[in-house]
Amino acid sequence: MGKVPWRRNQTLGILNGMLVNLGNAFVDPFTVLPVFITTFGGSSILVGFVSAAFFAGWFLPQVFVANIAQSRKRVLPIYSAAAAFRFLGFAGAGASVFLIDPAHRSLVLLCVCAGLSMNALAAGVAAVPFLEITSKTVPVNKRGAFFAGRRVVGGILGIVAGLVIAAVLGGSPGDMWAQTWVYRAVTRGVEAIGWTGQPFPHNYGILIIVGAVISTGGVVAYLFVDEPEAKHVARPKPLHEYLREGFRLLKRMPNYRTFLWMRVGYQLSAMAFPFYATYAYTKLGFPQASVGVFVSIWVGAGVLSNAVWGRLLDRKGNRVVFVATAAMSVAAPVLMLVLSSRVGVVLTPGAGIFALVASTFLLNGFVRSGRFIANQTYLLESAPPDRRPLYVGFMNSLSFPFMLSPILGGLVVATVGYRALFAVGAVAAVGNLVASSRLVEPRLRVPAAEEESLSV
Repeated sequence: MGKVPWRRNQTLGILNGMLVNLGNAFVDPFTVLPVFITTFGGSSILVGFVSAAFFAGWFLPQVFVANIAQSRKRVLPIYSAAAAFRFLGFAGAGASVFLIDPAHRSLVLLCVCAGLSMNALAAGVAAVPFLEITSKTVPVNKRGAFFAGRRVVGGILGIVAGLVIAAVLGGSPGDMWAQTWVYRAVTRGVEAIGWTGQPFPHNYGILIIVGAVISTGGVVAYLFVDEPEAKHVARPKPLHEYLREGFRLLKRMPNYRTFLWMRVGYQLSAMAFPFYATYAYTKLGFPQASVGVFVSIWVGAGVLSNAVWGRLLDRKGNRVVFVATAAMSVAAPVLMLVLSSRVGVVLTPGAGIFALVASTFLLNGFVRSGRFIANQTYLLESAPPDRRPLYVGFMNSLSFPFMLSPILGGLVVATVGYRALFAVGAVAAVGNLVASSRLVEPRLRVPAAEEESLSV
């Protein structure tokens, strides 16, 4: 076998991440979708369900796909098969907004939720082959920069996407933003192509379809990677045997268990995040256009932090990124808890209140960016090469129930209110920090040089 063209594959991988992340920004599950559902009369529980499905669907199928993937020398065909379903689900969700009478609210919401859930499940199927190809084609000391690079360019464009969202949804996003030349230029461009002034819910339908087209471009780009044959191939096993082996790994590897508990703590803290935007919209009187501003802020924070996290990870390892992001994750729910305790005293969305809410999106942008990079590289570095699909897929699927935490968040809001939700999120964030500090850096245990060698 010849040299692995890792630079070409790296470029395609970064293009893939750039476009997929940009496309997803138009249906952001923490800002755009929650306000869409709330405006359409959906409950907080439904808000939690949709936000959970967007991410939990990515985790659910991985243990099943991993069993198939570890028995194949090449896994790109699995990724290819998932691509069609990703497009059908995403585009179908947008089309349903235009094709179904808005008077049938329940049917519209059902179709949007089903389509985006289908897209998420298909993305979860594609995740295992994507990570396996990455482990075979991107050197271990380049992976931090690789995963950061996937998000940086897409994030920069995502900032503009947030302004597009604000312009499409209409209304003023606030004088500070409305008077900027960038927002005015974006608004003129959106007006020129006829996307402004669309009635609800068609304005959201435009956002979903635009996101589907852009995201599909990224998925298609990755179909052109050059995948080398795997060096370690195992025979497929019955599911019960496969699951037994996964639990055996969990039992015998303390650091594997700690990693799981860290994920649990983080996800329980993140269950409050989909409700920051709905709280600002329903309780503080923020306009829908502010959703676009929040998207720009939290995507922009991810852009600013990617270079920092990627370099820190490559030089210092994964653990330091986990601890740093865990410490930062405590601040956002605490800020929202303080704000919710002031309702009745300060209720108008003035500059100070806006800055406080916006800061939570800024912090979460930093945290989610670092977590995303470190989660991927940590599993790839600590996994035994001959059981990498099992190691990665089992952990991701085991995390699935906890990815449903936004549903629990919706129940908390519906029963005891926002303040209780933010308090639970703050406590869980502290638990995440404790678990993160107990992780062992895999580079101290298994030198990077012992990874499968790559031709560079």
